[in-house]
Amino acid sequence: MNPIDDLSRRTLLTGFAAFAMPAMPAAAASHSGGVRFGVRTPLPKTGLHERALLVKDLGYDGIELGPEWLDQPLDTLREAIRGTGVVVSAIVGSLQLLNPDPKLRSQAIELDRSRLRMAKDLGADCVIEVPVFGANRFTDISPVMSQREVEDQLLVAGLKQLAASAAENEVTLLLEPLTRKETHYMNLQEHGADILERAGSPRMGLLSDFYHMQMEEKDIPATLARYGKYTRYVHLADGAKRTEPGSLPFDYRPSFHELKKWNYSGWLTVESGATDEAESALQRALRYLKQQWAEA
Repeated sequence: MNPIDDLSRRTLLTGFAAFAMPAMPAAAASHSGGVRFGVRTPLPKTGLHERALLVKDLGYDGIELGPEWLDQPLDTLREAIRGTGVVVSAIVGSLQLLNPDPKLRSQAIELDRSRLRMAKDLGADCVIEVPVFGANRFTDISPVMSQREVEDQLLVAGLKQLAASAAENEVTLLLEPLTRKETHYMNLQEHGADILERAGSPRMGLLSDFYHMQMEEKDIPATLARYGKYTRYVHLADGAKRTEPGSLPFDYRPSFHELKKWNYSGWLTVESGATDEAESALQRALRYLKQQWAEA
């Protein structure tokens, strides 16, 4: 074969292959199996497109979307993210899986199915669920069943209903334990891990939030040494005032070391306040977190 013809043929095939392959979002394309860094808060009160551009400019890989964004049409959200160079790391779910009203629990299941589809369409890895906020509103039917047992069984049943949707959309549904100041129910990683075991879906995991763990866990590294295998997403903030990582500073390295033992390769997402202007706080936080992860 003529070398020039051969070169032309190979060039044509290479070009065709590049055309045929689906485009990968810029931030996703740079992900090679290591952790990625994201932001939920603090961010200026601007539009989503402007926030995403700022997140990218500061060096982060993704942005997490709370419920304040999720009533917008999917195409509007896609357009806001398009061209910014960041991806959506996660979105928030119904937050109503343990509503005492059976009708509202059923609606929460349907909303979470919708959010799992939305997450897939946005390219997000996860949907975040807090089973319930505030006080227990279920009737105590002891000795037949305690209030906690009622809630556990209802949550497991709800998660089992969502397992097929999580698998179909290839999106992870996360349970987030919170401090007792925010919920009576799931405060410890251990409790979340128990529920996940009972639900039995590989497409479900824990959101390990360092603010809540600082308030509730006696020993965070020991907790993650035992339950870090369930961790699929991480939120980060320093101390009881929930300021940006590095502001105290809180030493994340022992806990990061335990996550590394479990080969954690998910998101490290800042969800905090700011000790000064948001942009400066996020710049410092990213430098600090990258150093802490590297040294763990």
